[in-house]
Formats: sequence, structure tokens, C-alpha cells
Amino acid sequence: MHPTEAPAAERSRRAGPLAVLCLSAFGLGLSPIMPGTVGSLGTAALLFFAPTGLVAYVGLTIACLVFGTWATLAFAGHLGPEGGEGKHGDPGWVVSDEVAGQALASLGTLPWFGDWRHALIAFVAFRVFDMTKVSIVGKAERLPGAVGVLMDDVAAGALAAAVTLLLGFSGWLP
Repeated sequence: MHPTEAPAAERSRRAGPLAVLCLSAFGLGLSPIMPGTVGSLGTAALLFFAPTGLVAYVGLTIACLVFGTWATLAFAGHLGPEGGEGKHGDPGWVVSDEVAGQALASLGTLPWFGDWRHALIAFVAFRVFDMTKVSIVGKAERLPGAVGVLMDDVAAGALAAAVTLLLGFSGWLP
């Protein structure tokens, strides 16, 4: 059996516990049901409920974006040339890229800091763009290796932030 044909669990064991912890966003990606959505929801909830002020929110959002980017780029190479069984080498349990994308999407809620409706729009828009791979999201996913794993979520997060800002400033959301 070629090393890239090994089951995802075997490759994750070879990657080491720190890599698994970081790539799975502290275990969120190990959810047996919709791990990408669980990782995104965990990030959105952390960003919505944890901060006590705008400065803390921005700091935490940037920390999530940096963490997700760092974890994906630093550790995804440990999974082998193909990355895993997931689509385009993006195994389902790797959600550090969703952490980065959801954090970027959440930046679109800044003008309405603390409003759950804008946070919900950012979350839903991010998941829709991430799952459908429309426009630049699909193109970004085709980039090689860990960059492609990460950049589709960054593109989806940027589009979700734009949608959130557009809906908020257009008056569709109070």
C-alpha cells in the first residue's frame, strides 16, 4: 500500500498529537457529523460569546484567523502528498481552515458588534460559500497542497464578510 493510501486515522497518528489537536481545532473536527460545520460553529460561537468588548472581539477574531492559517499551513503537509480522503486532499477532520475562514467572515459583523442576526448571516454565508465552492472559492480550492486546503476557506470567508456587510449596510438587517 502506498503511504498516501493509508486511512486518515493512520495518517493523523503519524502527524502527531499536536498536529491533530491544531488541525482539528482542539477536537471540533473530530465530530462524526459535519465536522466542517461544527468547526465553523464553534469558531462563530467563540467569537460571539467570548469577547466582552470590541477590542477583545477584534483581537480574538485575528487570533482565530492567524491560528487557523498557521495550523493548516504548518501541519497539513504531515498528512501526506494528497492530504487525506477528503475532496481535493482536504480531510473532513481538518477544520483549522474553517476556523480561519469563519474568523474572516465574522469580521463582516464589526459595524454591528454583538448583534446575533449579523453573526448568523456571517456563519450561514460562510458555510454556503464553503460547501458550494462557487466562483473564486472553487478556484482557490484547486491550488496545490495546504494552500488550496486553506485558501478556499479564506475566499469563502471574504465573500461571507462582504455579504454580511452588504446586507447590513443596505438596511435588510436592522
